[in-house]
Amino acid sequence: MRTRTLRAWTSAIAVAAVTLVISALAPAMALAQDWSPPRTVWVEESGHTVDGFFLDEWRDNPDLLGNPITEEAERPVLIPGLPADNRIVQYFENIAIAYVPEAESRELMVRALPLGEDSLQRDRKKFSHIDLPDKAGCETVSSTCHEFEESGFSVAGDFYAFWVDHDGERLIGEAITGAFKTPDGYITQYFTNAVLHQKEGEEVEARPIGKETTTFLRLATAAIPQPASIPLYDETLFVEPAPVIVAQTIQQADNGLGGVVGSNAYSGPGPQQGASKEIVVSISQQSLWAYEGGQLVVSTLVSTGTAEVPQTVTPIGYFSVHLKYVTQTMSGTISDEAYEVKDVPWVMYFDYQGNAIHGTYWHNNFGTPMSHGCVNLPLDIAEFLYQWAPEGTAVTVIA
Repeated sequence: MRTRTLRAWTSAIAVAAVTLVISALAPAMALAQDWSPPRTVWVEESGHTVDGFFLDEWRDNPDLLGNPITEEAERPVLIPGLPADNRIVQYFENIAIAYVPEAESRELMVRALPLGEDSLQRDRKKFSHIDLPDKAGCETVSSTCHEFEESGFSVAGDFYAFWVDHDGERLIGEAITGAFKTPDGYITQYFTNAVLHQKEGEEVEARPIGKETTTFLRLATAAIPQPASIPLYDETLFVEPAPVIVAQTIQQADNGLGGVVGSNAYSGPGPQQGASKEIVVSISQQSLWAYEGGQLVVSTLVSTGTAEVPQTVTPIGYFSVHLKYVTQTMSGTISDEAYEVKDVPWVMYFDYQGNAIHGTYWHNNFGTPMSHGCVNLPLDIAEFLYQWAPEGTAVTVIA
């Protein structure tokens, strides 16, 4: 952990926002980077939001996941092959997925929970009068087939095609039974994370074990009203519009010292998540840009993690501000070396691993990696952003 003690801290620095309108002597053509798709949407059919990596997963595999039926929440979970931990989890109609920020690749940052195993245990009572099929390898079938070494079961035919088409190794998991006919008339097969079933002459479907599990666990699934700042899901939101002619409006921040903070000579990569307010950090450029309504508000050099060891890497990905402190003492141990930095000002945590955007009084070497993984800012910029960015503000870290 990077944090330990919260301390009171006050400041007399005044920060005021002023808008500079650049006269459109020659209107500029809006670049493609000025547009970005939303990173959070509200799904009318179920009355829940879905965002970030979970939104990507849902759009890629809608018939496997089904609609979201809970909001994201931090829950204690156990994912096969990973240590038990509290993780951000969301339940969908057919499976549940968790955010794994320490994963080695972006794809593996979303993993499925073992709901199929839990469903099989509950269903054994219902199917106690039915003999589950014995383990059978691919040598017993003539159709396309995949055999699971650990469980000894195989998946074949239409079930195999569905498993392949929906990233089965990561999301559906291993077969833990053979396929057999259940009293509801379906041919059913259980997997670690999902249950697939099929009626004769129809397509393979994922059984809604996400719904079954939330009912069993008594999790809150009531629909929520559409948040004012989040769009109603429509796939056209993700279609890039044709470029249009616009006049540029740039907002900057008066630092109260007779100057303007940040440099707008380069307007940055543009917002990445499509939120009304967004902070974008570039590791390679050691720079930060803040956007409101797609327009640049302020930019600055920063210092991100030194990346000398894994604990000092600033993570790349889509995040949001989830916790803010006016000041905080940060302490911890990295590579057996303890550190403590008192009264760190204007702290905004953007992930659940202890990484924050914050003011920095102990160095002025911005533009060079200096931190333990946080994003170090000049004090005036940090105070401005703290006042400007409420909890929930999108934060994107790019290479």
